[in-house]
Amino acid sequence: MAQCTVCSADVEASNPEETDYRDDEFAIAQVEYEGETYVFCSEEHRREFEDDPDEYA
Repeated sequence: MAQCTVCSADVEASNPEETDYRDDEFAIAQVEYEGETYVFCSEEHRREFEDDPDEYA
């Protein structure tokens, strides 16, 4: 389990097609920044991160 970089909501970082369970919240957005992978609970939070990555990294 991971946390959304912007709001700290719990998200599963795995791809839901690669698992046997479907009820978890999956990270629908991920971004690579300076060698790190950041996960997000929504595309809106991904865009917010990309607007100012140093605020969240």
